[in-house]
Amino acid sequence: MDNVLSLILFLPLIGAAITLFTKTRESARMIALISSTMSFILTIMIYLQFKSGLAFLEFQFTEIHSWISSMGINYYLGVDGVSMPLILLNAILCPLTIIYAWGENKQPNQFFALILVLQAGVFGVFMALDFFLFYIFWELTLIPLYFLISIWGGPKKDYAAIKFFIYTHVASLVMVLGIFALYFSTGVKTFEIPVLLQAFSDIASDQMRVGIFLALFFGFLVKMPTVPFHTWLPDAHVEAPTAGSVLLAGVLLKMGGYGLFRVLLPMIDGLGPYRDSIITLMAVLAVVSILYATFAALAQKDLKKMVAYSSVAHMGYVMLGAAAFNYMSVSGAMFQQFSHGLITAVLFMSVGVIQHSVHTRIIPDLGGLADRMPKLAFLMMAGFMASLGLPAMSGFVAEFMILTGSYLTLPVYALVAMLGIVATAGYHLWAMQRAMFGSYNEKLGEPHDLANFEMVPMAILVLLIILFGVYPGSVMEMFEYASTIIPGVM
Repeated sequence: MDNVLSLILFLPLIGAAITLFTKTRESARMIALISSTMSFILTIMIYLQFKSGLAFLEFQFTEIHSWISSMGINYYLGVDGVSMPLILLNAILCPLTIIYAWGENKQPNQFFALILVLQAGVFGVFMALDFFLFYIFWELTLIPLYFLISIWGGPKKDYAAIKFFIYTHVASLVMVLGIFALYFSTGVKTFEIPVLLQAFSDIASDQMRVGIFLALFFGFLVKMPTVPFHTWLPDAHVEAPTAGSVLLAGVLLKMGGYGLFRVLLPMIDGLGPYRDSIITLMAVLAVVSILYATFAALAQKDLKKMVAYSSVAHMGYVMLGAAAFNYMSVSGAMFQQFSHGLITAVLFMSVGVIQHSVHTRIIPDLGGLADRMPKLAFLMMAGFMASLGLPAMSGFVAEFMILTGSYLTLPVYALVAMLGIVATAGYHLWAMQRAMFGSYNEKLGEPHDLANFEMVPMAILVLLIILFGVYPGSVMEMFEYASTIIPGVM
């Protein structure tokens, strides 16, 4: 299939341009859904044709065209086992988010156009195999999310939007310094990611290699985000519209984890005498993120802020799996990225329904909602159970592999991280009990249960969470083979 990746990438951009000039809400949301769905259909086609296995570890569906030849910059796209499931995740979440936001009345043409631009930017990050192109798409994702927060956000939307932009943009600037240092230090005269990573270990200076690694590491840490660079995330989530929160947690945070697997892990064996110190740093940051964010979530009264902190903790498990640096932990960490994208979408959609129906997210002010909103209660409970790692759901598979693999090489860190599992179950169950069960708070009025356009995407996500929990091999196989080609992974 020639140029299929470009089609997947540019269909949302074309749809965004058309959507922006529509006159009615109906036409805006329909064009947005059609263009996003077309990208989804093409993604399913390449997913079904994708070949996993030791004989197919090269990039597939590649496209390469010379762009700025004097600097060795190419328009270079391709997918492998690391990126294919994340492209699938993005293709799934965006049309479901558009359906969920079907009732958006405020400047709907701009709202849906920004969602499509965001989808295209994320596609570009996961497809780009040229560092220059990768960085362009990386920065592109900041723009639509900034406007989604600053225009459609809550009371403190301006503060949250600016904080989000400053944190992530400064981190991106540090990252691009690392990219250019890698380019000039290797002397290979190309920005192709596979070539530069292969040449990384040839850099003569140990200090230069460590400096490049840390610059890239910082850019990805902030995006994940990892404690102590996480403070932009709760504010962004709390103030963002529900659609923005779904895409922020569902796919944008995965860009940081993707950078971890695509760029950083292949570089670790080239760090020489600093290798073990860097792995220790990653493990410490992972455990601190897990424990700090878990107990911070336990203390929250705002249901949306609680879910935001849970995302920080779950991405900490991604970092731990990467730090353990073995076949099982790395595969589990990659799967955690995919699984968390589905789960957190259900959670933020549930919180959005509560906010729109009873006009509050404060947990002590809720209570007894299950009697009045049984459909929401069922789907929200499913999302919470998946998030705390209930067996037969995708979250369990990911965390089991991460902790089992981490115990093999980082036993102390794995045991400490297990404390987070207990506290995670605690804050999910406690929040659910206070918000959904018990006597109904009559001050909340008469809430409406899920509308069809809200229930359909949430139900689909829950079914997918169960599907990948019972049959994880449909994407796990890609992650497993991808982890085998990372130098040093045991």
